[in-house]
Amino acid sequence: MHNLDRAVLHSIASREAPVGQGAIGLELRSQGFTPSVPTIGRRLQVLEYDGLVRKVGVQGRVLTETGRLALEQLDAEAVFRDSGTELLKTLVRGDKQHLQDLLAARFVLEGETAALAARRATPKTMRRLEALLKEQAESIARGEQGVEWDVAFHHEIAQASGNAVLCSLVVLLRKHHRYNLAVTSMRTAVGSRLVVDHAAIVDAIRAKNPEAARTAMTHHISLLAQDLDRYWNLISRAGKGRGGRGSSHPPGQ
Repeated sequence: MHNLDRAVLHSIASREAPVGQGAIGLELRSQGFTPSVPTIGRRLQVLEYDGLVRKVGVQGRVLTETGRLALEQLDAEAVFRDSGTELLKTLVRGDKQHLQDLLAARFVLEGETAALAARRATPKTMRRLEALLKEQAESIARGEQGVEWDVAFHHEIAQASGNAVLCSLVVLLRKHHRYNLAVTSMRTAVGSRLVVDHAAIVDAIRAKNPEAARTAMTHHISLLAQDLDRYWNLISRAGKGRGGRGSSHPPGQ
């Protein structure tokens, strides 16, 4: 069902009395729609056939209970789409405040996914987490940043939570390219306890202790937020030392 049908249903729902095709057309045009009279007629026939509207003699049409429920669903889906669009828009930013907001969101979401994972993780999940932890430690020992393994580690925990909505949000936040660039630069500048933090999270999940897993995860993300503050102070001082005003973006952006 497309936006025109939703607009037609809203036009009918906004009136207590039956509404005719001409009045619906005028309202649609006031909202920026430009359907022809035959198009409106065909859409009304389809909505009536589907049981969403009912014709009342020559007076026009009214919304049925099925139509009311369908309209509520369409409105909810529209809100969800708009919210998703706004969220995606925020992910193009890369300033300090935005990255702090992103970490705050991760604090809440991933604290919960870690707690759920402690309840639901399978032996296969634990083997995967331990393998990722080993791969990350080896990567960092080679002088690499281990970002790939970091992302995979948090994705694995989100999947182990068994909550598809939380998992999707975690994946979306960790796909933020500028965030990962900032974290890479940040770790180079201030160091990281990444593997130690991850090991504590794995230990809590292995012990099937949800509260300990939540605490280990939120502690890990809190330390990232502290690292972010220290990192921004470093690049700010470096910018001032060069006679500049500091930078609002990490190197490489």
